Amino acid sequence: MDSPRSAKPSPAPARTLALTSAHSKETEAVVEIARTVLMAATAQKAGHPGQPSRARSWWLATVVVVLLALYGTMAWTASLNKGPAFDEALQLAVGYNIWLNNDLRFEGANGDLVKRWATLPYLVTRPHFVGHEDRFWREGMPYELAYRFFFQLGNEPGSLLRQGRAMVTLLGVATGLLVFGWARSLFGTRGGLIALGLFAFSPHMQAFGGIVSTDMSITLTLFAATWCIWRLLHEVTLTHIAVSLLAFGLLVLAKPSALVILPLTALLVMVKLAVRTPIAVRLPGLSQNATQLRSQLAIVASMVALHAFAGASAIWAHYSFRHAASPAADEASLKMFTPAYEDGVAEPLRKSLQWVHESHLLPEGFYRGVHNLAANDEDILSFMNGTWAVGGRAPFFPYALWVKTSPVLMLLLLAGAVAWWRLGSTPSVKEDRPARRRLLYEFTPLFALILCYLGIAMSESLNIGHRHVLPIYPALYVLAGAVALFWADIRSRLRTACLGGALAWMVWETTAIWPNPLAYFGPQAGGPETAYKRLVDSSLDWGMSLPGLKQWQEKHDPKHQTPLFLAYFGTDTPERYDLRARQLPGFYDRRPIEAYAYQPGYYAISATLLQGLYTPACGPWRKGYETDYHLTGVRMEELHRANKDPRTLQALVQQAGVEWWQHEIYYHDALRFGRLSAWLRHTRKPDAHVDHSILIWKLSYEDLAAALAGPPVELVDQPLPGRHYRRHGPVERN
Repeated sequence: MDSPRSAKPSPAPARTLALTSAHSKETEAVVEIARTVLMAATAQKAGHPGQPSRARSWWLATVVVVLLALYGTMAWTASLNKGPAFDEALQLAVGYNIWLNNDLRFEGANGDLVKRWATLPYLVTRPHFVGHEDRFWREGMPYELAYRFFFQLGNEPGSLLRQGRAMVTLLGVATGLLVFGWARSLFGTRGGLIALGLFAFSPHMQAFGGIVSTDMSITLTLFAATWCIWRLLHEVTLTHIAVSLLAFGLLVLAKPSALVILPLTALLVMVKLAVRTPIAVRLPGLSQNATQLRSQLAIVASMVALHAFAGASAIWAHYSFRHAASPAADEASLKMFTPAYEDGVAEPLRKSLQWVHESHLLPEGFYRGVHNLAANDEDILSFMNGTWAVGGRAPFFPYALWVKTSPVLMLLLLAGAVAWWRLGSTPSVKEDRPARRRLLYEFTPLFALILCYLGIAMSESLNIGHRHVLPIYPALYVLAGAVALFWADIRSRLRTACLGGALAWMVWETTAIWPNPLAYFGPQAGGPETAYKRLVDSSLDWGMSLPGLKQWQEKHDPKHQTPLFLAYFGTDTPERYDLRARQLPGFYDRRPIEAYAYQPGYYAISATLLQGLYTPACGPWRKGYETDYHLTGVRMEELHRANKDPRTLQALVQQAGVEWWQHEIYYHDALRFGRLSAWLRHTRKPDAHVDHSILIWKLSYEDLAAALAGPPVELVDQPLPGRHYRRHGPVERN
């Protein structure tokens, strides 16, 4: 037996359940019971009883390496021919700026770990970056700075992305290795390989293992920190302390949602103290088992203090032990980043953050980063299954988990639960019931991670993507490894066939959706073909599909004889691909303001914009929009008539002012697009799609007339939303 907390070595080459106390008589009894139940899960085939352990180790290492290599290859190559995700250029530009200028004014506290990690290759390849005279750098404007870095300095955007994405893929590989290790410690080698297989062929792990975002970094560090803290609650060694402090330090830099570790740890401590098992202390000059509550509380308190110190030290080290975020605090022209939209901060949080700032407890960049995030999440519109809501709603993430999770994982979790329950009815353990309870106890950190993270996500006001619950998936894969307990009955070929079929199904699902793993929706939700009706934004459409749209255009209209109208959600640029299209309202909307007419042709619309997110006329088509649409339409007709006579046009424009007319043109354009989107949602399925995220229709004069001049097919009596997304002008060169 090679469980790290086993009481004595096993005479057979079998792994047992990871138990909490290595020295109590009760633990020794449970080890023997667990060995009986799990022997077949790790025993060699009957035809090879004498296979040497070294050969078995090489075989196991080979399988693990192959699975992780498959995962890494599929994750990285899936995004090779895609453009940057919405926040990806920002992450890379801001991270490189931190390395080059020690400048922490941009996007502070929001995933600086991945920013630094993903841009490490840039310190070797040295792409061009803006100088200190650049306006956007001085004014703290991250998206504009990212646009300049990617598209205006002579850098090759594809190379920048490949380097950063390769580093994130390594984070995914590390997560997979942890999944295997944790599952193996509970369910033996087969359980570990099952969990690793689920991870390697998870479309979600592949999707975010190939995108530079905060999601894989928080998934890895939270999973690692949870496991390390749980081990530390049972055995205190220098190695356990060092690894746990490292994981915790990286966690606090991964993402603000790392704060979930506080209630999670509190839950783990309460369960540990309630069970009253000893804490083994194995330090130089000290070896004892703490059994008294007072001594255990003292150990826990000391570990909490150490971790608090490690977390604070990691933050201060990241900020170069400097309170000021600016590299030149005395230069007033170097401004801090402020979000484009602010909806306020709850008073208790505002006062707490203000106290942190005034007391210099944490660096200025960290304080401002948390403040900006808290001030920008209350009024964001979300879409779910044909409905819209401002702010958060509790069913959003459970629904996202339901439609985005493979049925294979659900079935294996159910089968694992059945296998765990059967432990109590196995003849060899009927007389000693604790085996099942002890394994349930070992599930505590996995359940705590899932429940705490999901509970906090459901209480938040930000419902923009399934990725915000990505960190719970590794715990689900480990729990699904419990299906290996069925191998206690080695005579059941049916179970083996069922498990093999289930895993083959998941492999087929993932390879079928590749290279678009972000678009995975389970068959219970209708699959990816109807995904745009379920969830959008980063659950489906994150702005990466302009290269695919260019390929589609060259295939279906190589001579560009049919007009293409594009409504794009993202931060890439169509000009980079010579994509010939009239741009409709989008986000970010950087088009020049001008009047134009809709014509018959192809209409390519990002799924996020089709569902009315991030546009001036956002959400469902409302009566207020319909009224404004007709009013602005009358003004556009007036402007069109005046355009025939330069004097009349000049007088008309001067009467109200150029800015007023620009606003009317822009607002009418947004309303017209909103009306078209509502009509398409209700009357027409897409004729084609690119990566399931850009939907394409071929519309005639009759279609456009029905959509823009006919009776509205969607009209709700709701007040206009409080947040109106403004236009972002073109990023001009210096």
